[in-house]
Amino acid sequence: MSRFEVGKCYRVKKSFTALRDKFETGELLTYKESAYSRYDGITGHIFRDETPSTRVWDIYDGDTPDFGDLFEEVR
Repeated sequence: MSRFEVGKCYRVKKSFTALRDKFETGELLTYKESAYSRYDGITGHIFRDETPSTRVWDIYDGDTPDFGDLFEEVR
């Protein structure tokens, strides 16, 4: 289950590198959806940035990242 809400805007609180993307402190991203790959065991959280390019944060099954350390809702 996603901790993000579709259509809400989130700010990156601290820079980090994901499997397919790099996120920088202060970036504003709008959450679009999540997608699950059973084959890879990964949930992809899909955002749009201000350009609007697609950005993806992939999380492996069993990983428990602290969403609150990385993102904050802004509007």
